[in-house]
Amino acid sequence: MKKRAFTLIELLVVIAIIALLLSIIVPSLRKAKEAAWNVICRNNLKHYGLAGMMYTNENGGMFPNAWGSIFKSVDPARYCQWHDQSRNPIRRPELAGSLWPFLGEQDKSHLCPLFDRFARQSHVCTNNIPVEPVFGYSMNGLLGGFELSGATQYSHVLRVRTSEIKSPSSILFFGEENPWVNSSRYIATLNDNALCGTPAHPSTAGAWTKDPLTMVSSENPNGTKYGDCLASFHKTTFEKKDDGESNVVFVDGHVDMAKWDNTYRLSLWTKTMPTLHR
Repeated sequence: MKKRAFTLIELLVVIAIIALLLSIIVPSLRKAKEAAWNVICRNNLKHYGLAGMMYTNENGGMFPNAWGSIFKSVDPARYCQWHDQSRNPIRRPELAGSLWPFLGEQDKSHLCPLFDRFARQSHVCTNNIPVEPVFGYSMNGLLGGFELSGATQYSHVLRVRTSEIKSPSSILFFGEENPWVNSSRYIATLNDNALCGTPAHPSTAGAWTKDPLTMVSSENPNGTKYGDCLASFHKTTFEKKDDGESNVVFVDGHVDMAKWDNTYRLSLWTKTMPTLHR
């Protein structure tokens, strides 16, 4: 009996059906993968929030110095240290920050998979250091710190206690930063552990007294720029990497999403500049 072969039209119909199914399935799989990544990112920040609470409980309620909370920043090539594996505290214990004992020596807890993906696609290091992200989170610079004496010295000039934060559920503790620069919004990209989401350095009154409504935003593109800014790579695509949101853990320990243009509002826990201990 002669076997009947598929006609060209039948083959084209089958191919069209397969293509249609793939067009439906692939985006769903991508969304599911990104959702799973976001769960990891949120859990990392929960871990950070818990570590921060443990630290403050053991230090009289005082927040750590943001500039040396996770990894200590060192020159040269400071702006590339977040992806420099040679500076990982697992390899160089002397670079471990004050929260390191509470965070544990686990590389994955310091890195959001989505941040890693965006960083490898968007960042080129001028010092030719391979882009192998080590960390991608930063602490609210208005909660404690600074390093006024230089990149390798950490003077706890700004000393803030948990009892001073009147609304811990609305003040960010740790958040994500972008691994690229958007010069229309912020001055500096991720480079250390401190997220200075302010119009000026926290050591000056201008960082504490600005009206949040005058900061740059989607509605006010000509407003005052941030020093540092919350990330914008969640719930978006690489082509629209400035349109997304960031994960944030608040002082009370809960994690939520936040828009980049709320950075200053979520950082500012007082409108009066605290006393600095020089």
